[in-house]
Amino acid sequence: MTPFQQKQLDLMRQMETALAAGAPASTIVPMQTDYQNDPQIALTIISRVPKDIAETIQTQLIEPLRAIEPEFFYYPNDALHVTIQNVRVIHDPPRFTASDVAKVDGLLKTLVPKTAPFPFIFAGLLSMPTSVSIIALVSPEYDQFIRRLRKSLTDAGVPDDKTYFTDEAVFANTTICRYTHAPSEKFTDMLTKNKDMHVGQFAPDKVSLVRMNAVASPAKTTVLGEYQFVQI
Repeated sequence: MTPFQQKQLDLMRQMETALAAGAPASTIVPMQTDYQNDPQIALTIISRVPKDIAETIQTQLIEPLRAIEPEFFYYPNDALHVTIQNVRVIHDPPRFTASDVAKVDGLLKTLVPKTAPFPFIFAGLLSMPTSVSIIALVSPEYDQFIRRLRKSLTDAGVPDDKTYFTDEAVFANTTICRYTHAPSEKFTDMLTKNKDMHVGQFAPDKVSLVRMNAVASPAKTTVLGEYQFVQI
């Protein structure tokens, strides 16, 4: 782990602790009972998790957690993704227009093809008040890319409306589970046991601009554009 990644991990653990204590550290998705049919829609930029890593996540993490708390929502393989950049958080009605989508599309068409892909290293679980995510450690180059993207979104009049824990480092993660009720002690013990689990790494060849609900339900997901990184 590089010093930059260690800093990122330390900050994410600080956020985890702050949220567990009830501090308003960052925007989170409220707990629900029916995530798949939730009408709230977000506008966001994502990269899909490769099939082999998605399968590892299912067998090593999701299935053991599901055995303890079967009522929670667990992401299927084809819904697992890394959130690259939020544009508009979930809301009903959506907080974005066709004009906003066109602006973001134009920015991504300009920025992404000039950029080499970035590695994501899945290194540990992040316990949030209403969900569980896998931490994706990133590089300084990725951090710089996201900062450029955020500035470009602001300059174009479509600033990210999510509240973040800190501006010291850009975070990345893949949500694997969303709660429908408070987790049991057995469940949280399993999270603690797997807190530092590594499940692989990958470098996506593209990002996608999507409108979707909080769990990327197929019926609620529309791909609005796909943008290829520079092929190495």
